[in-house]
Amino acid sequence: MVAGTLLTYGGKRYLWIGLTAGIVLLVSYYYYYRTHHLSPSGSTPIGLIYGWLGFIAILILMFLGIRKRWHASHWGTMQGWTSGHVYLGLLTLLVIPMHAGFRFGWDVHTLAFALLAIVVLSGMVGVWLYLTIPPKLTHYESGMLPDKAEAEINQTLKELKSLAVEKSDAFQRAYAQHSARSHDVKPQGWRLLFKPRDATASIGERTRELRQLVAQIPPAEQDSFSKFSGLVLRQTELEAFLASEMRMKNALESWLYVLLPLSAAMSAAVAVHLLVVLYY
Repeated sequence: MVAGTLLTYGGKRYLWIGLTAGIVLLVSYYYYYRTHHLSPSGSTPIGLIYGWLGFIAILILMFLGIRKRWHASHWGTMQGWTSGHVYLGLLTLLVIPMHAGFRFGWDVHTLAFALLAIVVLSGMVGVWLYLTIPPKLTHYESGMLPDKAEAEINQTLKELKSLAVEKSDAFQRAYAQHSARSHDVKPQGWRLLFKPRDATASIGERTRELRQLVAQIPPAEQDSFSKFSGLVLRQTELEAFLASEMRMKNALESWLYVLLPLSAAMSAAVAVHLLVVLYY
């Protein structure tokens, strides 16, 4: 599983390569800074070397999207590519400022680096999401698959309707209220990212509501209402399960919706930077 070995793939191979490369870059920049008579900048020979290293790194980072769809490729495993992708992205945050001599202004060159930094940082968020969410989804789905949960909810609604047939007005009102609430509850949609559902709190709230209704139910219908209450609580539990699972999946998808436009904007800014440097 990619998430389980993302940062430690191959015995932390890419971690050590990244650390070694970072140390080499820092030592080279120290030598460059101490021996260069003028202030380091992207127009010096060594500054240009840093710039081209950064540009090649960006191209390699962009190639990951192609590698994901290139199933017949023998150029390493996807796990290796993804692990290397993480550490190479972090190295770009070092080599690009070295290219600029750690001097930035209000121009397209700085914009390109700012977008690159945002993309890399958002990638770190993505790493965290992919390290934490898939195991949670596996834990959730080990107990019940979403399709099975939805099927059980539909069956529960049928049983609740059957229990309420030819019952007292109080019983009918309890069913009508629950039915209306069931139509309003939608364990899907992006709003779940900002309004997570607490299963324990939802079940506790429904339990209190049902206890208040017990006194209004005729004695002859108490057994039926007890079954009704059990089904209502089970449905509430299933809805909370689906909402939690959908929230985690939405978190993964929302990261991609943010990353892809940022990556496109960063690529455009880098292209403009190169055009300005090479032709003007």
